[in-house]
Amino acid sequence: MSFGSTLMPRQNPDRLLMVYNADQGFFNALNDWAHKFFSPETYDCRLCHYTYGLTGMLAPWKAFIESQPFTTEFSYRPKFWQMHPEMRSLPLPVILTEKAGRFEVLLSAEEIKAAGGLEPLIACVRSKLELWRPGPGSPGLAHGTS
Repeated sequence: MSFGSTLMPRQNPDRLLMVYNADQGFFNALNDWAHKFFSPETYDCRLCHYTYGLTGMLAPWKAFIESQPFTTEFSYRPKFWQMHPEMRSLPLPVILTEKAGRFEVLLSAEEIKAAGGLEPLIACVRSKLELWRPGPGSPGLAHGTS
């Protein structure tokens, strides 16, 4: 498996990987919930902050993810680092694309933070994904576009 930061050929990725700057598990989720409720401005994971409310994944984000023509997976910091130790220095949260075992940064931690909210985040992800998709009639599109 390799890692890079350049754009790949214009074709759908095999998957989109959302990596949260958080730990998983019931007590961690409870702690994160309390942190978002009492002090949202200091919460470390902007990806979580923008895409999850106090009761779960926000409907617009869920609809956007479900509309994509490829698999989307979610990972938490410890599991991601365990599976990909070569990426420990990558600032989190991050949204990655994977194609044939090669990861590319779709949205960096800085870009996620700069989005400032859910709708701008969706627009940014959508815009970046358009770079991956060929135009109508171009070869190489394995799935339909949304």
